Amino acid sequence: MSTRTGRPTRRPADRKSQILTAAAECFHQAGYHATSMEDIAAAVGITAGGLYRHFRGKQELLSRVLLDGLELFSGAMAESDDLDTMIRSIARFSLDHRMLPMLLERESGNLSEQDLAKVNERHSAHAATLQRAVLVSRPDLEPWEAWLLAWGVIAVLSSPSYHRRNLPRPHFEDLLCAQATALCGTRALPAVGGRPAARSGTGLSHVSRREALLAAAIPLFRARGFQMVSMESIGAAAGIAGPSIYNHFASKAEILATALHREAEVLHFSLAKALTESSTADEALGRVLRSYAVLCGSTGSAIPLLVGRLGVLSPDEQQRSHSAQVGFVTECYALLRTCRPGLSEDEAGVLMPSALTVILILSRLLAARDTTCPEVLAGIAMDSLGVTAPPPPGS
Repeated sequence: MSTRTGRPTRRPADRKSQILTAAAECFHQAGYHATSMEDIAAAVGITAGGLYRHFRGKQELLSRVLLDGLELFSGAMAESDDLDTMIRSIARFSLDHRMLPMLLERESGNLSEQDLAKVNERHSAHAATLQRAVLVSRPDLEPWEAWLLAWGVIAVLSSPSYHRRNLPRPHFEDLLCAQATALCGTRALPAVGGRPAARSGTGLSHVSRREALLAAAIPLFRARGFQMVSMESIGAAAGIAGPSIYNHFASKAEILATALHREAEVLHFSLAKALTESSTADEALGRVLRSYAVLCGSTGSAIPLLVGRLGVLSPDEQQRSHSAQVGFVTECYALLRTCRPGLSEDEAGVLMPSALTVILILSRLLAARDTTCPEVLAGIAMDSLGVTAPPPPGS
């Protein structure tokens, strides 16, 4: 390689590292499918041909970004087997690598089967390491309870990936550590010997074809990823063949937008009901989080699809969905600050999304085991917020 003057030039020794950093940023900003090798090359300041000298293609880049990130995460966890020190190390890592959790959540489905298996294996190993540390700290727990709290800790400490709030770094780190520690001390878990409730019934089918398409689409989007599901596969799952599916929805994006709008209305209705029927802020917050846990625990819920996927919607629908999210979370911030008057707006803006992330991730894990426990998940989230959870309605 040489310049126009004939003088030889050397590629930077850290070129691969530069490429991986640029790829992570491009994937984070635009998503895997909307990012091209040319985009990544331009971000590095090289040609696409130069990029291919280092990596075979976009999927290899994604694999390296995610698996290298998880390897670094493993190193952070290995610094100590003490729970408090481990929490501190993970918090520090999460703030240093803030993009990683969202990329793992949103883009893992684009990996090869072999690399996806590696990602899942490392996730499980991280949870198992934390589970052992939780059991040492909380010998009163059963293994499944410690497993649940381990994933709760991961949810708390990865939550900054899903919002843009910032605090001075030492305070940000301390706040996350305190929330994760409070979560580990929760008393919301069932008594020893208890188990999450098993789901009952298999559900009934819709008569309306439009509703059948909606009901079929969301589980497919969640299982395979939005980009990997075709309108034809949605129609087949709903028992509707041929172009007649387009009589009900013009596109996959319209299906997703419809589902997100409906669930936003459910959340706002539950919020309004909680405010009307509660006499204290902690009671209202508990009701809101229970409603959120019930919705997240539904296998047909579109809420998990919100993470980084609004870009597939039209600009108007993106704005509509974003406004609905902001309206709901703003009310939750206000309730939390009423419960804890000493919190600043920015502190509440860090803690509340974290609690919602805990519910979302734990409800998904339990759904995979065909179980549900919204009361427990809401209680764990309340304890992580430092708010006394009131007894559930009717208790």
